[in-house]
Amino acid sequence: MRIDRKRAGYLEGVVSIVVNTALFVVKYYYGVLFNSIAVIADSVHTLSDSLTSAVVVVGFRVAYTKPDEEHPFGHGRAEEVAAIIIGVLLCVVGYEFAVSSYDRLVSRETLVYSLTLVLVLLVSAAVKEALAMWAFRLGEKFNSESIKGDAWHHRSDAIATGLLALAILTAGGTYWWVDGVMGLVVSAFIVVTGGKIVLDASSVLLGRAPSREEVEEIVSVVKKVSPKVQSVHHIHVHKYGEHTEVTLHVHLPDDMSLSEAHEIATLIEDVLRKELGYEATVHVEPASAKRLKNHAD
Repeated sequence: MRIDRKRAGYLEGVVSIVVNTALFVVKYYYGVLFNSIAVIADSVHTLSDSLTSAVVVVGFRVAYTKPDEEHPFGHGRAEEVAAIIIGVLLCVVGYEFAVSSYDRLVSRETLVYSLTLVLVLLVSAAVKEALAMWAFRLGEKFNSESIKGDAWHHRSDAIATGLLALAILTAGGTYWWVDGVMGLVVSAFIVVTGGKIVLDASSVLLGRAPSREEVEEIVSVVKKVSPKVQSVHHIHVHKYGEHTEVTLHVHLPDDMSLSEAHEIATLIEDVLRKELGYEATVHVEPASAKRLKNHAD
């Protein structure tokens, strides 16, 4: 079944909430059964991931709200706001993970060995990693920072649960310190990833300039419209989720009539809409303006 971008966001969020809740119930049950505070804490961590998944759902719901008078270009950037929230929460998870790992090293904490607990935790970690891989694929396919951010939350939980299984497996042994050291390394990675998500989403909100590839693609499409288009410049791209607004200037011959220039500008706007899905506003300038500018430079 093919799904669109909006449905992908809803699907990832809802499936994640259901899976996280189910894993919480299982891990909490076995944590209580074996009187393991560490496993109970890990189950609560898994349940907390449902919060970030809920943020994804809310973010997509707001992002696809129809434009209104206050937001004529829509609410697409709500997804970036959701990504920032998820990135911040990921940094918090990384920090708490680091504190927990450090405390375990300092206190030389060892856990009571239980093969049943190890198996439960390994299955949980495998499920969360599978969920992360699926979310990453959706995030890449639909270019969604919020979905990819949620995927990192799934992966961080999988790693934390896997390290807890390792700690129980090596309980009382020579390598008691492995869990704490690996935890610190992974914590740093999680914080860096969360920071990158925040920076990328913030850059979009602040109006990140289009890439060279995007500019070249726009110029190529515009110049194919008419051989009379002499140059294209002042290209600005404004992204609001799936909705993209483009403004650009084109130089046309000085002796061209106003009606013909308007016709070409309208044609450019139509072609950009059909080929790239962009809503464009074209400003027409006489070719002499380009020569005057070059002379002034």
